[in-house]
Amino acid sequence: MEMSENIGLATLLKDMEEAISNASRVPLSNKVMVDRDEMLEFVDKVYEVLPEEIKQARKVLENSDRLIESVEDQGKRILAEAQEKAQLMIRETEIYRSATAQAEAILSEAEAMNMQMRTEAVQYCDDLFAQLQNNLDKALADILKNREDLGKFKYYNKE
Repeated sequence: MEMSENIGLATLLKDMEEAISNASRVPLSNKVMVDRDEMLEFVDKVYEVLPEEIKQARKVLENSDRLIESVEDQGKRILAEAQEKAQLMIRETEIYRSATAQAEAILSEAEAMNMQMRTEAVQYCDDLFAQLQNNLDKALADILKNREDLGKFKYYNKE
């Protein structure tokens, strides 16, 4: 079995699943016979790939942090612009109350937009992490099941 250095976790698990699916069946049972060395090689490759998956998760986290920072900066700019507009309106308008009401509306809208953008950014990041967690949970569950199945194999001596 030849595998490239850049193989992904999903591809590796798919190859493992294919090897198990194509394995010879044990008569009168729901068991299959797999090549022990091949399965152990798959497990070794999974252990090699997991750090890369974790690095990718860290990159997602860094990107989400940058996204949140960007949203916060944009919100601050919007608030600053709103405050500048409010000050300008106070200076230039004839009716102070009208200027105050408009400035408050702009500030309120800017704060609402800022809150919405932050909420959406956090939700986006949470969705990415949930998806990543789900993928890693599935991979780990498959590995544990396969190891458990190997341990049940009649001639397998786990020493």
